[in-house]
Amino acid sequence: MPNPFSSYYQLSQRIQTAIQGANRRKCRQVHLRPEDGDNIDAWHRIISEIDENENVDITRSDTGWLVSWVPVEA
Repeated sequence: MPNPFSSYYQLSQRIQTAIQGANRRKCRQVHLRPEDGDNIDAWHRIISEIDENENVDITRSDTGWLVSWVPVEA
């Protein structure tokens, strides 16, 4: 089980919540921004993992990343 106190785990939970909110609104995109005190290595790891998905597009901005996606057809 992941360590719930690790910066990576906490960040992944925050990003998952943001993405789920975007899905509920059907906009299929979310702008992810690091907060003060975030571990930048954890950010790079997560963004890299998200980018591995074929249906995801990531655009770097001055303040973070714009992540957009196309739903996978069942």
